[in-house]
Amino acid sequence: MGKLYVICGDDEFAVKERSRALAAELAGGAPEESPAVEIIAGDSDELKPDAIVGKFLDAARTPSFLCSDKLVWLRHFPDFELFSAKSAAPVYLETAALLGQELPPDLTVLLDGFGFDVRKGFGKALKAAGAVIETLNVTKSSDKRYADDRRLNIREICQAAGKSIEPAAAQFLTETLGGDSGTLRNELEKLFSYTGDAPAITLNDCRAVCCRTPETVSWEFTGAIVSRNLPLALQLLSVLLRQGEPEIRLMGSLSGEYQKQIQTKLAMQQLKITRVSPRTFDSLPPSVKEEFPNNPLLKIHPFRAYKVCEAAANYTDAELIRNLELVRNANRALVSGGGDRRIILEQLIIKLTRRSQR
Repeated sequence: MGKLYVICGDDEFAVKERSRALAAELAGGAPEESPAVEIIAGDSDELKPDAIVGKFLDAARTPSFLCSDKLVWLRHFPDFELFSAKSAAPVYLETAALLGQELPPDLTVLLDGFGFDVRKGFGKALKAAGAVIETLNVTKSSDKRYADDRRLNIREICQAAGKSIEPAAAQFLTETLGGDSGTLRNELEKLFSYTGDAPAITLNDCRAVCCRTPETVSWEFTGAIVSRNLPLALQLLSVLLRQGEPEIRLMGSLSGEYQKQIQTKLAMQQLKITRVSPRTFDSLPPSVKEEFPNNPLLKIHPFRAYKVCEAAANYTDAELIRNLELVRNANRALVSGGGDRRIILEQLIIKLTRRSQR
């Protein structure tokens, strides 16, 4: 029997990249140059979806004359939801019927695009017919393993390009670029070009090259406050306000950072760690890791754990409690409209970066 492959999901870059790689694998080379491959442009601006699917259906029904096998690729079709519509046009029903049964042994079909849902009629039919379905979605920051998986993906891409990346640089990209793989690939390509023959990508490289999106500037802003760099924090505040970043979101970032530092201190206490060095977490005995498997510091890269602890050690417990209270009060003032918003934020930054008298 023939083979049927479906590449779908909401990560447009990943879907297109994976489908091209699979098409090249199935064709044994560039699919555009193979006489055994017929490509139907699913994203054509010249044809309506019905006409595009009609061309695909004709291609799938036509035997191969030049080669013993044939690959028909419906490339980057954006309207797969039309197949499952209640009043679907006949061309969609005919195509679904063809793909839902056993394909001829000399025919391979590749579909890729968007709007494909395995839970609906068309998706269920193809799955029941034995289709190989890959779903590639944008990674969401709310996912439990988002950060770990994102850092791993970054390291793998760098490794494939013959480079390493500092943990701090990987963390910067993880926290500022979001889950879109196209954006990540684009920023890494810029970094590869910028660093040239240098073996590793550093945090300074990322700051020099990567787009200054609100997420990037917000990350730098929070870092400047945590490191008590008052001039830089005030400068970045101006950038964020020009970009239209909501003040309430800044409050949320700061509150979250101080809460994370409190959690870090608690995790250090559980591990009986009072001081840290770059080798602290590499040298922990296996018995400690077995005793505290859920300790958050043992779930991240050792160097990253060191940097997190180093930042938390920059504050006393009293300072962290004070800073959370300062952020909460500033947030109340912003919500109630009690004063000039920029002045409220600037005064907050000055207080947060000031050391308490001990």
